[in-house]
Amino acid sequence: MKTITLFLAILSCFMNAQQRIFPTHPSLENKIGTHFPIEHYKNQDGKNFRTNHLQDKLTFINFWSTSCEPCIEELPYLNKLKETFGEKVNFIAITHDSKEKVTRFLVKKNFNFQHITDSSQELQSYFTLVRNPMSFILDKSGNIEEITSSIDESKFNMLLEILNK
Repeated sequence: MKTITLFLAILSCFMNAQQRIFPTHPSLENKIGTHFPIEHYKNQDGKNFRTNHLQDKLTFINFWSTSCEPCIEELPYLNKLKETFGEKVNFIAITHDSKEKVTRFLVKKNFNFQHITDSSQELQSYFTLVRNPMSFILDKSGNIEEITSSIDESKFNMLLEILNK
């Protein structure tokens, strides 16, 4: 009986992994299928988001930094995703950088997501190691479906398909 249970558990994990499009770093595998804790992050007014803030829409969260070159290189693709889906999808960028640093950056570079800044403490409590750039795609209940590293042309069409569902 234990052998059958173990086999079914392994098969279930394999089937769930097969449904995802992007491979996930082993240290992030345990995040797939879990609620993203948006309520731990603060909005532009310094208030925590509501637990249900990410419900009823797909959500695309990008973790980035103003000093991360790969983060800057993927901006055209991120902006194009936002332009394509507009308000149909939540687009959020989260960084440990200060609000002032991000504001100065945005004067020079276009990045049209909602920005959550000053998030060092929240990021450290959620990740063992933050790998920028990194993006999460959340389902309409706020649970993580996909995790991917930097976005380029080869990933862009796959992201369009995922967000178009």
